Amino acid sequence: MKNETIYTAVLTGCGRIGYSLGLDPKREQPASHTASLISNPRIQLTAGCDTDRKTLEIWEKANPAAMTFHSSKAMYGRLHPDIAVIAVNEENHKKEAIAAIKAHPRLVILEKPVALNVDEALEIKQASENEGVAILVNHERRFSADYALAKNLLSKIGRLQYIHGTLCSGMAVYTRGDKNTGACSLFHDGTHLADTILYLMENTEDENAPEIELSKPTITGIFRDNENTIRQLSSHYSSSLCPDITMTFSGRSKFFGFEIDILGTEGRIQVGNGIWKYSGRTESSLYTGFYSLEENHAIRPPKRTGYFSNMIQNAVDYLDGKAGIGSTIKNGIAALRILEEIKNQL
Repeated sequence: MKNETIYTAVLTGCGRIGYSLGLDPKREQPASHTASLISNPRIQLTAGCDTDRKTLEIWEKANPAAMTFHSSKAMYGRLHPDIAVIAVNEENHKKEAIAAIKAHPRLVILEKPVALNVDEALEIKQASENEGVAILVNHERRFSADYALAKNLLSKIGRLQYIHGTLCSGMAVYTRGDKNTGACSLFHDGTHLADTILYLMENTEDENAPEIELSKPTITGIFRDNENTIRQLSSHYSSSLCPDITMTFSGRSKFFGFEIDILGTEGRIQVGNGIWKYSGRTESSLYTGFYSLEENHAIRPPKRTGYFSNMIQNAVDYLDGKAGIGSTIKNGIAALRILEEIKNQL
């Protein structure tokens, strides 16, 4: 029998990822929590909360059927939702996540990174376990069709030789003051890079498979500007699955770029923002008696990756009892631990 249960949801944080990215005509939509929640027929968005009055007014105008609150305490005092979404700045993740957990929804959707640091993330995890409330972390590439395809194709490219992840933007990679706000690319977007590499390497078919652990990095290529702000670095790892795993973070770029390049002994996969290329081993057209890598144009991901809508659908499927959580608090802490270990070496 088809499940037609309507799940109620509330949103704390009605700003950029909470709402306004859903208005960007160039992004694949839905691209915000608000847009994703209201586009799912199984969810009713009942309230929004934000401490900024202007932000909340804009959100209220766009969502007139929903209630609005200036504090999550007031919201949870009036409502008991099935889903509580936390889309606030990193420095407020711990406070708002624990407040949501103590309101006892069936599921908390928490923006990335999980928290400012691993200690705060572990407090959130402990609270969720104590209260019996599940957490889904919005590491969206775990739900994106292009990365799912890349993961499925790994078995086609032979033994892994390297995985190189690159994040480029104009945002500083790290400064000492960022530990209190998380407002640096190492944590703000770097959490996606670390988590996606972990996701691609995980054996999701075998629950008993050993966990992927990237630790004790070798840090190279540190570039500091005139104000001693770190603008570039690379972090190197080696594991039994791949001898060369590198993450490069640049805050010197005049563009935004996110890419993961995976080279195997028989093929290569390149996937990222606006990037897709799958190349396989074939008899060379350049040299007699040799093989080359040639792009396979027949294998491409769908134009719509469903990165945000699939995450929300996973929440519905979890509440229906049909699926596990596709991006867990444990996954989120693993990514955060990688970034914190990099930070501690700077």
